[in-house]
Amino acid sequence: MSPVFSPGTVIDGRYEILGPLASGGMGHVYRARRVLLGDEVAIKVIRTVEHDFEAMRERFLRESRACAQLRHPNIVAILDYDVDEQHRPFLVMELLSGPSLKTRLAEGGRVDLAEVQELALDIGSAIQLAHDRGIVHRDLKPANIVCQCYQSGERVWKVIDFGLVSSRLAADDETELTSAHQFVGTVAYAAPEQLRGQDVDASADIYSAGALVYELLTGRPPFVHDDPLAIITAHLTTTPEPPSRHVPSLPTWVDAVVLRALAKRPADRWPTILDFVRALGGPRGGDTTTTTAELVVPALSGFIGRYELGPMIGRGRFGSEVYAARHRALGHPVAVRTLRRETTPHWEAACARLLREAQALQVSHPSVIQVRDYGEEGDVVYVVTELLDSVSLREALAKDGPVTWPRLQVFVRQLLSAAGALHRGGGLLCGLSPEIIRIQHDYDGERLMISSAGICQVQDLLGTLSEQTLRGARLDPEVHYVAPEVFMGVAPSPRSDVFTLGVLVYEMATGRLPYVASTMHGLVGAALTTTPRPPREMQAEIPERFSDGVLAALRGNAAERPADVTALQQALFD
Repeated sequence: MSPVFSPGTVIDGRYEILGPLASGGMGHVYRARRVLLGDEVAIKVIRTVEHDFEAMRERFLRESRACAQLRHPNIVAILDYDVDEQHRPFLVMELLSGPSLKTRLAEGGRVDLAEVQELALDIGSAIQLAHDRGIVHRDLKPANIVCQCYQSGERVWKVIDFGLVSSRLAADDETELTSAHQFVGTVAYAAPEQLRGQDVDASADIYSAGALVYELLTGRPPFVHDDPLAIITAHLTTTPEPPSRHVPSLPTWVDAVVLRALAKRPADRWPTILDFVRALGGPRGGDTTTTTAELVVPALSGFIGRYELGPMIGRGRFGSEVYAARHRALGHPVAVRTLRRETTPHWEAACARLLREAQALQVSHPSVIQVRDYGEEGDVVYVVTELLDSVSLREALAKDGPVTWPRLQVFVRQLLSAAGALHRGGGLLCGLSPEIIRIQHDYDGERLMISSAGICQVQDLLGTLSEQTLRGARLDPEVHYVAPEVFMGVAPSPRSDVFTLGVLVYEMATGRLPYVASTMHGLVGAALTTTPRPPREMQAEIPERFSDGVLAALRGNAAERPADVTALQQALFD
């Protein structure tokens, strides 16, 4: 099938085609540039079927809208969907930079159990989100798990190619577009009910995930044969050999966990994909010797019906309360931040700001905490995010003092990378403070996590400051991290975010704020008229270039600061 677009073609006046990335039975994928923003994206153009064109287009757009709501760090972000001048549907996605799991397996063979456990948890949580929204992937396989390599060196595996357009089985790894009721998938990973042409639900994804994990652990799919029909027959009639038959070092409980996911009858598989990947964690993921029972959800309404609140674990902006909680149906832990009218003086302004902050966090980045849910019920507004095993940056600074240079440069790169992602998504960091930055410890070390986006307009700040700050009695914590021009009525911008980042980096490096005053006016005056002591003078390990870059970010005149996060990165490190 020849490409539809040639390099230089501009779609919808917004996307310039740079070249082809891949082709298959369903259509073509191109590398493209967003004309206005200048960044690169991937565009998928679906091959149409003439006799069913209108129905296919409507279904494609409907399912694209549904998948666009799947905001998760391990799901490729869908940025846009439309039809071109020839009425061909196209989908715009983030452009992933790394290889697929298919390439990883081809180059490195099987994957160690510990790495499979981590990867399965990431992918499982992503697919669970889709299942919660009523979306079944229908084509889970190594080729559809692709790595995003960030500038910081972080590697994140992401799920691509949800079953937006169903297709009929082909003899190779491609599929052909047909109707909404026909099969999507590749035979090596397809559930028996898919192969029979039956309607599928989340159980089919659990089976495919089992086949995927089987191959990761052993270096081969559950069934191997040159004839696709033989593989289909095996999926329908044969129990796979236990993974430990191929890799004797695997624990026997792994066999039980994986083979349950590969049960022929959907009812015999794990109740949810999260049950499966958690059981794959062994003693850390739960008791794999017992049957996981489905949770019975109490007949409760609203967010209390969805989330079982535990103890309060902290406070956030505007007097909000943060609770550890559990999703009742799925059992996974979450953090629920609630804002109550009775304890919030500027209720309308605070609610509007909280919503904008939640919207700004809808970016896919390993250092940005994902918002899972948001809503308003009576006199309560709530935001649901993932629950981190972490401490706030404020707590860490109070306990350990300034961040040593080896840790500091890692944290700063993570912070700058997250800031860049927020900016590309239209968000800002203005007013971000150590109280709302978390330090998470995971298998890959430490990571700064942004749990709240910043203000986007002056009214957001002024409308939610405490009376004590406005009267000059005391200062709200976030005031120290806001650029002076914002207090003078200038709209927040990437340059004001550079100031915010400068204050955060200075405080991490020195253990103190660059500007201190007892009133808001005094703080603005200090930022406009004084220069802080260089960080290098308080921590000799800090390079002179880095120290000078921090001071450049803290200049009172916005025009003299680095223009954006990229320029700040260059000033500090390059």
